[in-house]
Amino acid sequence: VSGVDRATIYFQTSLQASTLVQTLVDQGDPVLSCAGGLMVEHPLVQEHLDRIDGTQDSVMGLSKRLVLELLQEMAEKLKQKQT
Repeated sequence: VSGVDRATIYFQTSLQASTLVQTLVDQGDPVLSCAGGLMVEHPLVQEHLDRIDGTQDSVMGLSKRLVLELLQEMAEKLKQKQT
């Protein structure tokens, strides 16, 4: 089984990305240990978000909904294989 999940992040047009990144780095936040270096759950980042098309867990690395769908699909395929 396989699947794809997509999330698109939209920032406010007033955001100066270099300022936000520098602030996060200066504060010692673990931005470099995140997938893509983006922590959408961080308060400083959240205040600059316009919206997210998709789910926050997709942005963070793994869609819970997709995983559950794939597990269910795999279970059904295994069940069919046994009959």
